Amino acid sequence: MQQATADREGRFADPARLRAERDSLAVYLVGQSNLASENLRLRTLLGLRERVPYSFVPAEIKRLGGIDQRGAFFLTAGARQGVQPGYTIIAAGGLVGQVRDSDPGMAHGIDWTHTDFRASAMTTDGETYGIVEPRTTRAGEQVLALTGTAAHTELRPGTLIVTSGQGGVYPRGIPIGRVLQTEKDDQATDWRRSYLLRPLVSPTAMDYVLVLGPLAPGRSEDDLASSWGIRAEEPKTTPEPGAFPAQMPQPQPALPAPRAAAPAARPAPALPQVQLPVQSQVPAQAQAPAVTRTPATTPAPRPAPPPAARPRPATPPLLGTPVPTPPDTTPRT
Repeated sequence: MQQATADREGRFADPARLRAERDSLAVYLVGQSNLASENLRLRTLLGLRERVPYSFVPAEIKRLGGIDQRGAFFLTAGARQGVQPGYTIIAAGGLVGQVRDSDPGMAHGIDWTHTDFRASAMTTDGETYGIVEPRTTRAGEQVLALTGTAAHTELRPGTLIVTSGQGGVYPRGIPIGRVLQTEKDDQATDWRRSYLLRPLVSPTAMDYVLVLGPLAPGRSEDDLASSWGIRAEEPKTTPEPGAFPAQMPQPQPALPAPRAAAPAARPAPALPQVQLPVQSQVPAQAQAPAVTRTPATTPAPRPAPPPAARPRPATPPLLGTPVPTPPDTTPRT
């Protein structure tokens, strides 16, 4: 009993040592958590690089200090590795930013939190287009805004926004963010609408990235949506009430009335039988009975014989030709 009490008092006799052990365990757990998160991002990035049709250069982001350098960073890859100004930077979640300058051993880039960041974007169904730019909420949170969209359509919260590929700055189909809500902009008009977006790549997750170059040899696909497993969705835009007048139904042309049935053909009337008398030179007792013939069997009359040819007039004698005197046939006494 006394020995157990002494051992317990000995274990709690040095509180400083206990606090040190607790802090060491906390640091270890935090380190393990960060290591697991980093391992997951690396695995996801490794799977992404196998699906991207573009050539790429893996790199690590190194942040710059100072408020004036917000959104700017260095890349651990440069011109020697093939990194050029204007190349797109992506992470496992989606779009990060763009390369601005390139040195032989490193490069300088900006992410979507930089004030100069702009990207042409659209919904995955291709119904709504706009320009994405950075925003800071009243609570100091860094978000994105989709501006310049048509006012007669409304995007639902959660709608995925991807790069449109217009302008030639970013390839088509890279995920950017999801719609949070409509932005209450003082500059909004009746012709356009803005939406706040939740970025898919947070600033804290920008550590290991891929710098996209030109299309890989033998690859012709320029839409990267399939690299993230994104498929075309049904249109999620709903027109505002009153934005367009209700479409009146168009009158349908009346169908022509069916034609009346043709009357049945009447049978031809029977032809009357005609009895023709038969003339004969034989006595009445020996005459044959009269033959009854229908008009259809009566023989047709014979055609009249052609007229006889008229005699040709005699040719008068020529002048100076002696005319023969006919012989005198008068009887003499």
